[in-house]
Amino acid sequence: MKALLKRVACMTVEPEIAAFVQCWNEGKFFMAHEVLEGLWVRRRDDGLQGLIQLAVALYHIERGNLRGAKATIERARRRLANRSSVELPFSLAVMGDFAAYVARALESGATGKTISQRPRL
Repeated sequence: MKALLKRVACMTVEPEIAAFVQCWNEGKFFMAHEVLEGLWVRRRDDGLQGLIQLAVALYHIERGNLRGAKATIERARRRLANRSSVELPFSLAVMGDFAAYVARALESGATGKTISQRPRL
């Protein structure tokens, strides 16, 4: 958390982004998606929508809804490939790489470790 605060302190980060980082790192994927919704509505940013969809896909995996996870992760991958107009204290490309990893795990049926392999922000 100290490293995150140090990185965030030198940036102008929207409060929703800071909340997303905290929820993501704590594995609270439903809340991670919820905290970004308002910012996405205001900004209509593809990168933010990709992050929301990635969090939703992990939530689906937690709940055993692999069909929902597969559909959502594909949309997330497309959106995470775009740039974000919102300043982020982490790499959108890293999140896109993780989304690709999750998609491969879903295709192979090996989702057991996907959530624990998520990048720490």
